[in-house]
Amino acid sequence: MIAKAVKGRGFRGALDYDLNKEQGRVIDTNMSGTTARELAKELGEVRKLRPKLGKAVLHVSLSAAPGEHLSDEQWQQVAQRYLHGMGLENNQYLVTRHMDTEHEHIHLLVNRVRFDGGVTSDSHDYRRQETLMRAIEREFDLQRVTPSVAAQRHALTKGEIEEGLRTGVPSTRQRLQQLCDGAAAHCHSFSEYAERLAAVGVELVPVTQLEGRKMSGLSYRLDGVMMKGSDLGKGYSPMGLAKRGVSYDKERDGAAVGRCLERGAGGSAEPTNRELASGEADQRGRTGDAVGAARTGDGGVDGRDEGEPGADRAAQPGAGRAIPDAGRDGDHVVAQRDGSGREGSRTTGPGGAADGSESLPDSAVDGNGDRAARERILALAGASADGPEHAGREGGRRTAAARDRSAEAAQRQITAMGVDHFVVTLVDAKQGKQEERRWRKAEVIKSVAWLKRMNARGYDVWIRPDGEHGLVLLGGLKKDDLRTLRERGFAPATVVETGRDEYQAWVKLSQRPLDAPLRGRAAEGLAQGLGRHGAKAISRTDGRLAGFTNQQVQRRREQHPYVLVEECGGRLAPSAATYLTRLQPDDNKALETNRDRQRNRSLGPQR
Repeated sequence: MIAKAVKGRGFRGALDYDLNKEQGRVIDTNMSGTTARELAKELGEVRKLRPKLGKAVLHVSLSAAPGEHLSDEQWQQVAQRYLHGMGLENNQYLVTRHMDTEHEHIHLLVNRVRFDGGVTSDSHDYRRQETLMRAIEREFDLQRVTPSVAAQRHALTKGEIEEGLRTGVPSTRQRLQQLCDGAAAHCHSFSEYAERLAAVGVELVPVTQLEGRKMSGLSYRLDGVMMKGSDLGKGYSPMGLAKRGVSYDKERDGAAVGRCLERGAGGSAEPTNRELASGEADQRGRTGDAVGAARTGDGGVDGRDEGEPGADRAAQPGAGRAIPDAGRDGDHVVAQRDGSGREGSRTTGPGGAADGSESLPDSAVDGNGDRAARERILALAGASADGPEHAGREGGRRTAAARDRSAEAAQRQITAMGVDHFVVTLVDAKQGKQEERRWRKAEVIKSVAWLKRMNARGYDVWIRPDGEHGLVLLGGLKKDDLRTLRERGFAPATVVETGRDEYQAWVKLSQRPLDAPLRGRAAEGLAQGLGRHGAKAISRTDGRLAGFTNQQVQRRREQHPYVLVEECGGRLAPSAATYLTRLQPDDNKALETNRDRQRNRSLGPQR
């Protein structure tokens, strides 16, 4: 079903059209008049309540697909559903049905001035109308219409389709379309749009005119590949984005435009660390040869977040993308992307060398990875906000100021854990490959930009304290389990939500380090007290880092795969001291047994 809405100034012309049309008849109204003159007078009386309102007339046509037939009663239900869905239930309206075309349709003539003198808002009405029509199609089992956003998306080329079928990797055009659609959802400003895309590694290159008052063009860059908005489709240009609710205002968005231009100044429009798929080459009229080109002039590379480790290193064959931490010895690696010459890391798992000679692939991008990135954007947008404590969610409209919610969530969690050194592990959700980084607290926060990119490409992000500590981790918990822990005096130092109604909790048992066997028995005892057994509930030494996507959660509409901070009190569990005292006799008994065995071995056989 298709809806077309037009706003106007005069009721009489629309009434003459609706009532005098051949085969047209009134099927519903909340007014008493029967002729165009009577109805126009009745509408005019209410309009006088807002004399300064220019366009008080809303004229809507709702058209069924060819071959679809609805009764008058069904059309009345559709009309009422539209009026309520658009907030017009307290307005004057007239519904007429016309049979003069190959497809059935109705006209709704509505007074935008309500009976109480207020005016029904038309903010983002075209976008709201489109969402409403898709809902009406589902509710009344009508033929589905492709959303206009999808219709404004350029189709893939033959080369892109063939390359995608051969490799299983979507083209840059398709990836950008998916990520931009996610960023535009529930978005109200260019600043917000740019921030969301930057969070998953997409750079914007805007073109402005009239001293910045008008945005006339927009290009996108992902992994070094530059594409104009018009190459993606009409819905990705400044005008197309405005129709989707992403508006531009110089005063509000000027700073964001400046940041985009700074990042894009001198940037290469070619990939620096991967080969072009033939489909991508086709869409730009180039061959699919490896490029590896650096910028002219300064040798800088492109396609990275501003804060990503390795962002200012020259593009050299096989060069590791690493930045030494200024606060420590120069050979300490904060983070890196790929290549050889790596320091300060260890690779384990299938296909990984124990000495760290092989790094995580930089091009680990597939459809699932981009879907994760898109869901991450929606989480940053606060699309499913339901609680103020959840980092990454926010009720109401966000400000234009740039905020890194992943960094905020991660910082809250690791601060509550109360340790200074961590082991951060990246796990490829599809291949199982792992890589560890040993960082101080400040280094974890500094590396969030890089972690975001790897997470968007399909890697889970895990964290644990490095060395001895006084924390135990409980996983697979429910709300009732958390409540029980608090009641028993084991309130967690920090809790993260890893899936729908599933939590991990770090419980602080001591301010001083505890040895691993004691921590293991303590975790086992707490889990058994909750009636939970098994490795999922007890023995994980690594917990999920808040602010990143949980790749292992099955993605359904009602689930939220973003790992969120639930609690971050950071306090020592009140019952911890008593609990550890009960566990100590077991330690002493085991120690005495070991000593007896050693003493017997030292005495040797008795003659």
